[in-house]
Amino acid sequence: MTEVTFARAENYSREELYRAIKKVFAPQLEAFGTLEGKRVMLKPNLLAWKKAEDPACVHPAFIVECARIFLDAGAAEVAVMENPAVRSVPAILKDMGIADELAEMGVMCANFADYKMRRLPENAAFKNAEMASEHLAFDCVVNLAKVKTHGMMTLTLAVKNLFGFISGSERLAWHLKVRRNFELFADFLLDLYLEVKPQFNFLDGVIAMEGNGPGSGTPVDCHFVAGSSDALALDAATAPLLGVRDLLTVLQAEKRGILPEFVCKGDIPQLLPLRLPDPPAPISQWGLPLPTGIREMLRDRLLARPEVAFDQCIGCGLCAKMCPPQSLKIVNGKPQFKLDECIRCCCCQEHCPKGAIEFKTNIFLRGVEKLRTLISKLAR
Repeated sequence: MTEVTFARAENYSREELYRAIKKVFAPQLEAFGTLEGKRVMLKPNLLAWKKAEDPACVHPAFIVECARIFLDAGAAEVAVMENPAVRSVPAILKDMGIADELAEMGVMCANFADYKMRRLPENAAFKNAEMASEHLAFDCVVNLAKVKTHGMMTLTLAVKNLFGFISGSERLAWHLKVRRNFELFADFLLDLYLEVKPQFNFLDGVIAMEGNGPGSGTPVDCHFVAGSSDALALDAATAPLLGVRDLLTVLQAEKRGILPEFVCKGDIPQLLPLRLPDPPAPISQWGLPLPTGIREMLRDRLLARPEVAFDQCIGCGLCAKMCPPQSLKIVNGKPQFKLDECIRCCCCQEHCPKGAIEFKTNIFLRGVEKLRTLISKLAR
């Protein structure tokens, strides 16, 4: 039985964080064994660092204190590695103000660079994937994920954070491959989970993100840290606490028979549901017995659509650069979308430095979704 441990953390003060992280670290260390002389790789969620206390990233103090805990436990080497979409790991850590501190601790910080085609496990939905291979040189992988909403996958937690093992260009290719089949994308994330199988997993939920995630949402105090030796168990235990009982990666894991049994321990938080982004496909995901052509037509008509707050847009063009199908272009300094080509991957929204893009459904569908939620609550 996998343990998922929760600890309360009022804020990001170093003493408070060290205590909370250490509490959820202890059962994972017991499951792993000794760290004496081991090489440890931390993989944090470093989307960007647009502003101080940016809730899109794992908090800088969280990264430092995790590194400290592993060094205190006897690790011979600790490295921070990730593949941010736009900037480098050293640049982001410098902006966070922790680059010098990590260097003084002897922690190496770098981008993934050694991408290789890897054969995925037998129980994977896909056969292979080109992914970073640096983690193979380490004795254990430490998955540092942020609790935040996500326009395409509802939440970004531990399993979603593993998408960072895929290179930027390959991420675009995978979005094109799965297009609007979000179950298929969830399956690919699960395949990464099966391949990497990080031995330590932590969630930074001290201040989470709600609303227009994963890059432009608003901070919300949740005051918790969570951890487990299994990333999927951690997500399955945490999502319902955040008001999400139908997280797609968990649902797909149940279908595939790979969801581990788990037990929750520690200071299990009592949380208000996060304010979620509009669902990407509220009706076409309900399993209605519709012919393929009609279902696809409904997807085109009912999927949440990108909308631009032109007063916030600075015309930087990053949205067009990051769009996998190139379904938008910059015209007169502002983005224009070809909605019939948009695959709703939310890459434009994720990387907009000003949070000017948001995916929204129409008023009718918002009402239908609220009705579905009410019926679901009454059924429980």
